[in-house]
Amino acid sequence: MLENLDYEAARQRAASPEVSIRRDLAATESVPAEILYFLAEDADPSVRMAVAANIACPAKGNLLLADDPDPAVRTALAAKIGSLGLPRKGGVAATVLDHLTRDRIAAVRAIIAEALKDIAEADPALIRRLARDAEIIVAAPVLECSPVLTDLDLLDIIAGNPVQGALSAISRRAYVGTEVTGAIVASNDSHAITHLLKNANAHLQESVLDLLIEKSVHEPNWQEPLVYRPELNQRSTLRLAELVAVHLLDRILARKDLAPETVKAVAKVVGERLRQQAELPEPLSDSIEDRYAARLEKARLGHKNGQLDEISLMVILLTDQTEDLIAALAVRSDLTVTSVLDMIEAQSPRAICALAWAAGLSAVFAVELQVRLAGLPLEKVVRPADDGGFAVKEADLRWQLAMFGGKEV
Repeated sequence: MLENLDYEAARQRAASPEVSIRRDLAATESVPAEILYFLAEDADPSVRMAVAANIACPAKGNLLLADDPDPAVRTALAAKIGSLGLPRKGGVAATVLDHLTRDRIAAVRAIIAEALKDIAEADPALIRRLARDAEIIVAAPVLECSPVLTDLDLLDIIAGNPVQGALSAISRRAYVGTEVTGAIVASNDSHAITHLLKNANAHLQESVLDLLIEKSVHEPNWQEPLVYRPELNQRSTLRLAELVAVHLLDRILARKDLAPETVKAVAKVVGERLRQQAELPEPLSDSIEDRYAARLEKARLGHKNGQLDEISLMVILLTDQTEDLIAALAVRSDLTVTSVLDMIEAQSPRAICALAWAAGLSAVFAVELQVRLAGLPLEKVVRPADDGGFAVKEADLRWQLAMFGGKEV
């Protein structure tokens, strides 16, 4: 067993010409620190990657690997550092963390951002740097979650023309104050405002809400979340009833918090709208597949060229390119767009897991699809199994696909 090697035996293995022997040694936690430091400079990247993933690697070895020429080595190091919690300020480990947040590869920076997003004691300067990153896959976790960011930080970021998707990430925060919501609305970022309206903990001033109700005529995605806003008063509720799509009228009346006189007034508006609707001819509808034809062709070409990997899809998801994402999922899973839309509309976490599985995506990404694409609350989300795979059994995944018209996978 490698765990029982003495120093001399470990030194001999470290000098072995066989890569597999050095790699196995590099992955062993009981190996002396100086041996691991020696292996951190090994000529073979797979050996250095094993050292980077080894929690026993000394801090100076980690610092050496933080500048490794192979991105896969630095990615492995970032995953390890991210799992170890906050390092002591001013120490070598803190320097390693700082190096990784400046890495030229976005995937490396994104791992660190994900690890630090919930930590209140994280270095504010480091968090602010990540929040302003030029890649949304890096900036989004801290913009959405970090308790370190103040309203002043967020307002400064909004004013600084941030990367696409940044305002949407801020809109999804657990609490969004009125100044920040006002700045987001003033930005006219339609996707961010949609997320803001869906966030019950985003606080809207009455004047801002009135403005959004009027603009919702041209922004149909705003109408449904507006129906459920807690700030609605009788006047704004009546105005909303005059403007929203007919199929949303019953949802206004279904609210339990409306005063009796408001319900009566809204019911009158609803009745008039429904009478008018009954007099209109049925609109002609085009095929969903036809509407997605151009996006499907783009997705097929991207898939053929290897441009629809998980990181690329995450960027598409975070930047609210929903229709492009749906087309990409359809292509990767060999499902029709109609089937993909039905699976999303079903609001079933197992169906979304099956969609991710059929598309060859990870169980971790399936969580993102459940929350960000399907809009499922966190308490309903199916999370990965302990080994990182899908917690849903394969037979159930296949059954879900068959139920929504998918082919046998």
